[in-house]
Amino acid sequence: MSSTLAVILTLIFIVIVATLVIKKYNPVFVFLVSGMLVLLGLSLATGTSVLGDKTTGSLVIDVFTFAVNTFKSKSSGIGMILMMVTGYAVYMSHIGASTKLAYLAMEPLKKIKNPYIILSVLFILGAFLKMVITSHVGLAMLLMAVAYPILIELGISKLSAACALVMSGFLDWGPNDSSAIFAAENVSQMPMMEYFIKYQAKHALILIAILAVFLPIFLSMADKRMAASKGKTTEEKKETKLEDVNCPTFYAVLPLVPLILITIFSFVPSVEVDVATGNFIGIIFVFAIELIRKKDRKATTHDFKVVLQAMGTSFVNVVSILIAAGVFAEAVTMLGGITIISNGLASVKSAKIITVALMSLITFLAGILLGSGNASWYAFGPLVPEVTSQMGVSAATIALPMQFAPAIGRCMSPVAGVVIAISGMIDVDSMDIVKRCAIPSIVMFICNILVSQFIV
Repeated sequence: MSSTLAVILTLIFIVIVATLVIKKYNPVFVFLVSGMLVLLGLSLATGTSVLGDKTTGSLVIDVFTFAVNTFKSKSSGIGMILMMVTGYAVYMSHIGASTKLAYLAMEPLKKIKNPYIILSVLFILGAFLKMVITSHVGLAMLLMAVAYPILIELGISKLSAACALVMSGFLDWGPNDSSAIFAAENVSQMPMMEYFIKYQAKHALILIAILAVFLPIFLSMADKRMAASKGKTTEEKKETKLEDVNCPTFYAVLPLVPLILITIFSFVPSVEVDVATGNFIGIIFVFAIELIRKKDRKATTHDFKVVLQAMGTSFVNVVSILIAAGVFAEAVTMLGGITIISNGLASVKSAKIITVALMSLITFLAGILLGSGNASWYAFGPLVPEVTSQMGVSAATIALPMQFAPAIGRCMSPVAGVVIAISGMIDVDSMDIVKRCAIPSIVMFICNILVSQFIV
């Protein structure tokens, strides 16, 4: 296949799929079927199996096997994380722990007159937690149980609260982040801690500070416009009072159990507790407390259905889309058009800021398209050494903003797991969340490029 044809077919494929999703066609059907059709067409046209050497012996069956393999990997990986975290969050709501936390937090928070200052504080907290909880979805789901009820009670709209939670994970940073490790050791050829301390930490802190100021201002204006369009005032929304629930005061700590476990064991090299395991431990721990506290133990055991039903709903509404999006992403990659475009941009010899902007734009757009920061960075990061060698600058010069860009783009991706998960949990259209996150994401992409000129 010629380069021109590959680029044209890639762009046509992307436009068709995006159009169908925007027109409200079922996204699982669109992503899965279109991805499989493209993979099948490529296999038959090239005579090459999508499974490589592990072919079943039939190019057609190989496409279906590939889809099944994607199903297995997604459901056992991020899918399991998402289902477990959702199960825990719903269970916390069921027993009143989330409401108790929100209720107790309201009194001191009410002393702050501007709720958007509280939103900014919670955003900063989430951004720093992203260093410990490297999964964007996992972080957002934990914040859903802790921060979301508080923001809603303060009168902040669903969309703005969701935007704050999504944007909390707008950077993939920290010594434990896989994309940061790849940027340091594979692309920049330096130890992770050197990359983090000398380059990444300073860059990230500046971006967090900028967004901590911009986000509350932007979301406040967005909520006022939305309230005005609906003929309601922000004050009218605040009249709803959060009622206390009949459970012990210490239950307010229970939504934080997985977060506490993950944070503590992140500093224990000999023990590893991931997001899914932390939430599973939390579920068992809370069930034990419930069995001890309640007299009707038989009825308490039936509450486990709440967790299982929440996990099942999460699979139907969220994980299925992630699986289909995985097939779609692979089809885009195999078409080759994006790689050809990126290679062309990488060969452009120009001022450093232009090259940084172009290279970062590649991963930013790929993050929007694929809904994954890691996938985009791993795909295009290896281009950096060749580009920087031509320019005579360090690899970190381009690697740092280029590594941050796809995570920023992921925040405004309709196929990103975090957007799909939050939209499903708060029952809003994922495209509405994308629209609310679009301006902050674009602003931060521009800031990412500008800040990089002073950091590296």
